[in-house]
Amino acid sequence: MEVIGEDGRIYDIDDDDDDDIEGDVMGDLMGYAGPMGDYEGDASAEIDYDDEGNPIIVGRGRRRRRRRHHKGRRVVRVRKPGWRQSQLAPGVIAPDQGLLVLPMAGVGGQEFTALINTITFQGQVQKPFRGERLLVSTVRTGTSAVGRLLAQLFVGTDMQQLDVPQFDAEQVGDPNAFGVRMAMKPCQPGVFIRLVVTLSAALVDQDKIAAYVTLMGRNLH
Repeated sequence: MEVIGEDGRIYDIDDDDDDDIEGDVMGDLMGYAGPMGDYEGDASAEIDYDDEGNPIIVGRGRRRRRRRHHKGRRVVRVRKPGWRQSQLAPGVIAPDQGLLVLPMAGVGGQEFTALINTITFQGQVQKPFRGERLLVSTVRTGTSAVGRLLAQLFVGTDMQQLDVPQFDAEQVGDPNAFGVRMAMKPCQPGVFIRLVVTLSAALVDQDKIAAYVTLMGRNLH
């Protein structure tokens, strides 16, 4: 079968089971389907005729992947998911970035008491990393455990704030907070990320506040 494309060239189509379009046809084949429905028409394509009565394909369609059958069975083509595209060979993964958590442990413990009013939470990265989301949770015990966690955030010696006053770490690090994602300074392996926290109100007697800090971000792995 011969078809004239809108560029004026003639293209041949074989009706065999292994047919293919010869050349680059501009437009789709309106109303044509091979033995197995290899090429289907597009509603946006139209057929016109030249001065000699030959059909001309008008419009730009799309060529669809043909469906092949082998011995009466349909062949299913399986594609790798997007997160497997970095695989160079079975078991060999190219360098990529991931979204992971950096636990930040309190130096000297996780609990504020009547004797401990300031704790530095820190985590040391092992690969290139950029923090994006601070998560802070607390467990309060006692009537005086009402103070807020006021903090300063550092990547190495670089402060990750626009000014030096402390900010409310529980407000920024609330898991239910919306729109609090950050773009922190990227850091190299071995650099400490620190959150220096001070209670806004001191504790008394046996009252205490346990704090847990996690930083989520992107790292190369």
